[in-house]
Amino acid sequence: MLALAAHAAPPGAEVRLTGWQVVAEPARGADPGAERLEPLQRVQPGDRVEYHATYVNGAAAVARGVQLTIPVPAQGLAWLPPAPGSSAEPAPTLASLDGERFEPLPLLRPHTLPDGRRVLRPVPVADYRYLRWQLGDVPAGATRTVRARMQMAR
Repeated sequence: MLALAAHAAPPGAEVRLTGWQVVAEPARGADPGAERLEPLQRVQPGDRVEYHATYVNGAAAVARGVQLTIPVPAQGLAWLPPAPGSSAEPAPTLASLDGERFEPLPLLRPHTLPDGRRVLRPVPVADYRYLRWQLGDVPAGATRTVRARMQMAR
């Protein structure tokens, strides 16, 4: 089960999470095919899912400095980053391996080379366990939705 965290949520604000199965349409001739989202029921190895987290500010005041955090379950799901240049979804701005320390993407960790030099290397996205979006201020009555695609290990 996924749980959400919303930071800076005033009374009257809520966060909703929905899960969708990503289903690829077959290619037809020159048409590469499309994707559709179906309600998430059961995930099989190799399946892709898309989670939508919606922040609803039902309060009478502006919610300031709102952040949405979605966990990436360690039970076989791995985050699929948006394709470079994609405008289909807002990419998370921060990620975490432990839910405590969030850093800008991509996550980097020190690595010692055989000659003793230390370099930073990217952490595999399959190791990310939390994604965070910084939504900024959300006006009263407004909603903001973020999406995260994940894939079940084969």
